[in-house]
Amino acid sequence: MAVRISRIALGVTLAFISTSLVSQQQSGETKLGSETPASEVYRVGGSVSPPQVIKAPDPQYSKEALKKKIEGTVVLWVVIGPDGVPKDVRVQRSLGYGLDQEAIEAVKKWKFKPAKLKGQPVTVQVNVEVNFRLYQRY
Repeated sequence: MAVRISRIALGVTLAFISTSLVSQQQSGETKLGSETPASEVYRVGGSVSPPQVIKAPDPQYSKEALKKKIEGTVVLWVVIGPDGVPKDVRVQRSLGYGLDQEAIEAVKKWKFKPAKLKGQPVTVQVNVEVNFRLYQRY
């Protein structure tokens, strides 16, 4: 019995989830914290458009997870820069068995079309779900 990982199985969802550090500004965009303008981190919504995945190499299945046939979802907290590159990647919801680290390593290699505010690329925080599913070949 061979096991394969399907690109479809490793589905990715950008989840634009609220955070307690978010404050609304008069212009309608949502910004995290109180950083200087050069380092502002926004949240998608209002006039801030979402980033779009343009390159997403699949994560590897860890040997431990494969041996134990672990499936599930890792949720990552990701800051995506105005260049479309993930700047900060942290685990928000763990799956364990080495899959959290595999998800982090994969997402660090991803490339995004950046989020935009008034047509200009901006830094945003998003939650990314990385799904791990095993399929059998028949």
